[in-house]
Amino acid sequence: MIKKFLLPFQVVLLKRRLCPGCTHSLDNIGKREAFRTNKVMVTCKCNRRYVLDQDSNQYRRASASEEKEFLNKRGVLK
Repeated sequence: MIKKFLLPFQVVLLKRRLCPGCTHSLDNIGKREAFRTNKVMVTCKCNRRYVLDQDSNQYRRASASEEKEFLNKRGVLK
């Protein structure tokens, strides 16, 4: 029930380019790393990760498999 209530607010925050967790602007974050072709991984100050699709210029929450792939590329996970 809570998911049905919170999901629309999270969608609106992402469309406004704000982190749904801490409402910090995702455009002002310095932790950006190229992830895939036309995709950039952005890590918020609250340690949530988002993917910026440069074609559509929109953010979305990174999936668990994307986070794992990103950490493997950085050498954090082995």
